[in-house]
Amino acid sequence: SPLRRSSGNSSMPSTEFVHLHLHTEYSLLDGACRIGELLDHAQQAGAPALAVTEHGNLFSSVIFHDEARKRGVKPILGCEVYVANGSRHARSGTPGATNNHLVLLAENLTGYHNLIKLVSAGYTEGFYYKPRVDREILEKYSEGLIVLSGCPSGEVPQLVAAGRMDDARQVTDWYRERFDGYFLELMEHGGVPELPAINQGLLKLRQDANLPIVATNDAHYIRREHASLQDILICIHTNTNVLDEGRLRMSEDSYYIKSPAEMADLYSELPDAISNTGAIADMCDLQLDLSQRLPQYPVPNDMSADEYLANLCWEGLKARLSTVGEVENKRLSYELEVVKKTQFANYFLVVWDIAQFVRRRQIYLAVRGSAA
Repeated sequence: SPLRRSSGNSSMPSTEFVHLHLHTEYSLLDGACRIGELLDHAQQAGAPALAVTEHGNLFSSVIFHDEARKRGVKPILGCEVYVANGSRHARSGTPGATNNHLVLLAENLTGYHNLIKLVSAGYTEGFYYKPRVDREILEKYSEGLIVLSGCPSGEVPQLVAAGRMDDARQVTDWYRERFDGYFLELMEHGGVPELPAINQGLLKLRQDANLPIVATNDAHYIRREHASLQDILICIHTNTNVLDEGRLRMSEDSYYIKSPAEMADLYSELPDAISNTGAIADMCDLQLDLSQRLPQYPVPNDMSADEYLANLCWEGLKARLSTVGEVENKRLSYELEVVKKTQFANYFLVVWDIAQFVRRRQIYLAVRGSAA
């Protein structure tokens, strides 16, 4: 079956539209949705679930997950990744022509971990103007991920727009064979001349290859009237001015969080494109355990992190001051108590360990973060 639901979820998929392609303020300078306002809007609208798919990063994942759970909205964590045309290690060609967009959604914890690995590799191995992955690493970390074919900048939509239907079919086959779910992504936005032809081609692929379709709205801001804010962000991003008629801009104001009724009206002749958003939301069942967000430093002699840090600090104080009096003892006791109350002992030990490592190797070290 093209749709595979995770065990433990409802036996019947939701028929209500769920946004699965959405950019927040963490899609740096290409999204005007603030997390709190976005989720307040979703809660007020009765949205059962919501996805975030930032451009090339997962910066919003944790805060989005936490805030969505607080509001009773099911969080779906994803990313709109950049896929290199060829190897992610290649460093040549026109920047915009070296990658295609692809939406990945984490179905479960394994999928989220794989998404983290993919995004990290995009920056550390594939960065060329954008953080890029490629098919080699996508195949390696495919488990637990659902794929949407992407916006008009996706590989399949671009092949369809070029009339290369056989090549598009080969690409869809590649993804369908390797991922838990693959969906042809339909969008309706004005001012994109090639989009109607792309949608027609995707519907032909759906028929020829028995592929499921899904409707998305490439959301970058919450309400229609916020379009001007997105325009300003793009100006900042591209170093242009709102008075420049030739600037890069979104052609119209449809890139907002449309209501289920608006989306159902757009796809009245393709009801499965709407119902499949609910089916995908049912497939995604990810809950992050955020009770412990810091690494656990391996302390010696069965001591706690707080005890070991205190020992290091008292030894360090005596080594640095010839005379340690009441003032110094009182101050260090106070500082250690603050660290204990805020549960940051492991953080300080990890930073200390890094500092020890680089100093032994005569590597320059700068202080970092609030600990400075």
